[in-house]
Amino acid sequence: MQIEIVEKGNEAELLIEGRLDTSTARDASAVFEDAANRFDKITLNMKELTYCSSAGIRAIRQLYKILKAKEGKMETVNVSDQVMSIFEMTGITALLSLK
Repeated sequence: MQIEIVEKGNEAELLIEGRLDTSTARDASAVFEDAANRFDKITLNMKELTYCSSAGIRAIRQLYKILKAKEGKMETVNVSDQVMSIFEMTGITALLSLK
């Protein structure tokens, strides 16, 4: 998994590529937390995300909580049908602003 951060002032777009699973969630969480501390709005671009496990969903949920606590915003774009079905099954779509 790779995450590229594209900075846009106080906003950032995180381009996520590969699998967000048990083996990569810890690294993703560290990147997410750093980004949440630096930016007020984060867009998760999941165009190249091929899979997201429950560990990945926890990392995304933690990012959401950090941003919400500081009145920041998070949106999610370009979610594949496969990843979207995982999100729907787990109920995380209620937290995500999907575009």
